Amino acid sequence: MQKVSKQQGFTLIELIIVIVLLGILAVTAAPKFLNLQDDARDATLEGIAGSLETAASVVNGKALIQNVSGTATTPGSVGLGNSVTVTAVNGYPQAIAANIPKMIDFDAAEFGVTTLASGTDVLIYSTGFGSYSTTAPTTATAACSVVYSDSTGAGVRPAIAVNTCVQ
Repeated sequence: MQKVSKQQGFTLIELIIVIVLLGILAVTAAPKFLNLQDDARDATLEGIAGSLETAASVVNGKALIQNVSGTATTPGSVGLGNSVTVTAVNGYPQAIAANIPKMIDFDAAEFGVTTLASGTDVLIYSTGFGSYSTTAPTTATAACSVVYSDSTGAGVRPAIAVNTCVQ
């Protein structure tokens, strides 16, 4: 009678092949999962941009009711209630850093606001991105930010653009 050998378990070669395949999958999939923080910041910036759109519409409605429009050289003052006022250009909120926290609610520890050198643009940026926690960005194309630009004429909505964190 012959002995029948029953093999149980895996050979060393099979185990090495499986480990190599898992390593290849991990290397290709890891970068996608490591970038989730920037994706989350991008989503939050999109939310801030949407809030700015809505706030600009509300301020414009209040400006129309109060018959206040303002110009680039002489901004008007629009009352939002509870002793809160924002300055307006062409009936929309003026692009200055002081207006932004009056219009929308956001975590000041996570996002900063700065008026750009142009004087007609405000930048809302994620302080957790790059070196922004110590140095505010200074250009309208800075990554991980929302740019709010003044209305350029009567009936013209302000421009709002999102610069993504994922480059």
